[in-house]
Amino acid sequence: MSKNLLGFTLGSVLISAFPLSAQDGSFSGSSGQVTYFAGVGLANIKAGEYVYDGDHKLSQLDWESKGVKTGTIGATMELGYSWRIKGQIDVGLGGNGFMEDRDWMDPNYSGWTDQSLHDDTKLDRYVNLLIEADRAMVDTGSTRLGLGGGVGYTNVKWTARGGSYIYTDVTLHDTVGNFADGEKGITYEQRIPTLFLSANAEQQIGKFKLSGALRGGASIGYKDVDDHWMRNLHFVEEMNIAPMMAAAISADYQIIPSAALYVAGDFQKIFKTRGDTEVRDTVSGATGSSENSAAAEYQSLTISAGVKGVF
Repeated sequence: MSKNLLGFTLGSVLISAFPLSAQDGSFSGSSGQVTYFAGVGLANIKAGEYVYDGDHKLSQLDWESKGVKTGTIGATMELGYSWRIKGQIDVGLGGNGFMEDRDWMDPNYSGWTDQSLHDDTKLDRYVNLLIEADRAMVDTGSTRLGLGGGVGYTNVKWTARGGSYIYTDVTLHDTVGNFADGEKGITYEQRIPTLFLSANAEQQIGKFKLSGALRGGASIGYKDVDDHWMRNLHFVEEMNIAPMMAAAISADYQIIPSAALYVAGDFQKIFKTRGDTEVRDTVSGATGSSENSAAAEYQSLTISAGVKGVF
């Protein structure tokens, strides 16, 4: 999604949040009521990439971006019979990052044998999608407690260029140097579908509404794609089922009967899990595979603010 398109979408939602005629002013919702929301925020995102030989860790790559600008759009619809459905998408608007790559090639030495640092790391893509349905177990008009579940999908991708290295050739850490500035080293992508159960709570206090959610589940079909450009190698790694947890909190302030401002925080963690590797030489076409030789993990924290409009 381009920045211009996202800006147009956010602007459209902002305009539609202020209709010419006021609604009933309640954000606790009657059947068929739709609440749209749009906002901007900042995200800290990190992922771990691992290579194993049995139980011995051969390699670890730590990818991280801080202060990533994000845009959010979404909607919540009251379905009747105490049911509610919510959809939300968060998109990164570009960002820098950092990657550290370490190897442990000598099992008799506890420290790393090789290291490279990559300050010129770019966040190529960040997309986070959530679809959730829940049913109110308690709904007094001012207090709502609900249970439900849903699906999510996260896609994050970085490219590391240039950087410095300390390698072990003959003796420990005897080779020191720099890669050429701008030279593409490694591209790393994680694709993370999730299934989860959730518990949600809301409390209306005058014009304020506080909301919170806890989600727990698993990533099924967790995959990463890794390109080592200098070595002409393309890796695809299929992970085992990975536990996930997430939490969200938001505070709304109703400015007119049909619109509110909000601030929100979202946290998501996919716990470390092992998986299988397939590798292809992009020059010769030769392929290979290995079982239980890879691992991955993921974590993100987003703080955002925006506007909600009721229809």
